[in-house]
Amino acid sequence: MSSSTDWHVDLLEIAQKCVYCGYCSLCPTFKELKWETNHPRGILEQIRMYFSEGVKEDKKVEVSKTLFEAIFACTMCKACENICLVDLPLLKVWEQVRQEAFKKGRWSPLLLSLYNKVKTTQNIYGLPAEERLAWAGLAGLNMSKRTKKKASIAYFVGCQASYSGKMGNVAPSVVKILRKTRVNFTILGLDEWCCGSPIFLAGGYSVGKTFAKHNHDKLKELGVKRIVTACSGCYRAFKIGYPRVLGDKWDIEVLHITELADELIKKGKLKLKHAIKEKITFKDPCELVRHCGLVEAPREVIKQIPNVRFEELPSNKHDALCCGGGGLLKLNDSDLVSQVNSHLISEIEYSEAEIVANGCPTCKDTILAGVKKNGLNVEVLDISELIVRAMEGEQ
Repeated sequence: MSSSTDWHVDLLEIAQKCVYCGYCSLCPTFKELKWETNHPRGILEQIRMYFSEGVKEDKKVEVSKTLFEAIFACTMCKACENICLVDLPLLKVWEQVRQEAFKKGRWSPLLLSLYNKVKTTQNIYGLPAEERLAWAGLAGLNMSKRTKKKASIAYFVGCQASYSGKMGNVAPSVVKILRKTRVNFTILGLDEWCCGSPIFLAGGYSVGKTFAKHNHDKLKELGVKRIVTACSGCYRAFKIGYPRVLGDKWDIEVLHITELADELIKKGKLKLKHAIKEKITFKDPCELVRHCGLVEAPREVIKQIPNVRFEELPSNKHDALCCGGGGLLKLNDSDLVSQVNSHLISEIEYSEAEIVANGCPTCKDTILAGVKKNGLNVEVLDISELIVRAMEGEQ
């Protein structure tokens, strides 16, 4: 057990400001589990219950198993904070309790396994670093001249685009966009480590700092001033996690591929000449829209496709539904992921879209599973793949 500390006081002060309005009942996991202990206000009530006496009398505080379980049954989608009537920093609370779980080793076996993989192999799959560039070979791309080359812009590929077969076309698509527009870019290659997002999400900010420092130092060695990624998890890590653990030392501008594409289109360097006849919708990743405020860039890019038929999902932008795959929930309750995802799949079906574009590999993976499970005739594309299709035509 640990003594009452400043973080206990901070969390208790936040919890005591909850007005029990119930607006956060839109929490995607609470809607499925229906237990008050999994409700955001229920989590705050547990904090009040467990911390009040300890903070008041400076006694030792023990976080309960129920509270830890509730925190890890959360997708970290930030929908609760987005709608909170009194603007409570709820994500700060969830992250702080996860940090306490990290310190006490109160993780599920699967979460612990992921942590060990990332810590020992620097990627989420536990695969050799030598395989990090396999995607380039499979796509017939020679990246030797781009690897560890001095350049002001770096493409950070990320673990999923590097190693996962389901994301096999994402990295080649980003490279095609950069090459077509003559962007002078570099990649870290075998020096690229996991961005640290899974470690941050699990509460291990002290360990995540090691990953942030490594990637920062390698990027600085190459003179990088801007970094582009197609992964919303990497994007959030760079935008929020790295400044948090590195402070002012992290001064690299962070771009999602949609932001760079929008910029290149406006400069006349990227031209989307080929029409796409299928009806398109876009799924906003939670980490892009609610965590980082990235809303318009993907839509601006899609609108540039000739004769595009674009329709928003019923829940979109800051009100977008969570896919269910975030917050490391897949490692704790895959059935719950499927239940949460079913509502998004229903919206996709309702939209009658033939292509679902997204900007997150976790979203893509989860939507693919939901589409397959429900037998929908819908193509699921990363938005980088959609851009290449509009740039080069149907391949």
